Amino acid sequence: MLVQVSYAIGVVEPMGIFVDTYGTSKVNLTDGEIAAKISHIFDMRPSAIEERLKLRQPMYSETAAYGHMGRKNEIVHKTFKTPDNTVTTLSVELFTWEKLDYVDKVKEAFGL
Repeated sequence: MLVQVSYAIGVVEPMGIFVDTYGTSKVNLTDGEIAAKISHIFDMRPSAIEERLKLRQPMYSETAAYGHMGRKNEIVHKTFKTPDNTVTTLSVELFTWEKLDYVDKVKEAFGL
């Protein structure tokens, strides 16, 4: 299944969500109807995506090695030293995009 989301600069909501199931859909819906359901289930505004996936967290050294998909979602503690020598320890959630917290919502929306 291919899902494409298009945005325009300065527009909060996506300009469009395109779905192509290549004729393999297991639900009795058109690709356009599936796209509409996706837009109702998931908040696709850039700020909502950033917040949901916690993209402002310092997690990128872990995601830079060994690929960033198919990894375990976990929380780690990281210690940082700022330029003024202040030491800070943060709890950082890694691989937030691997979470399965929307499975029930998707099943309900598609009657699965």
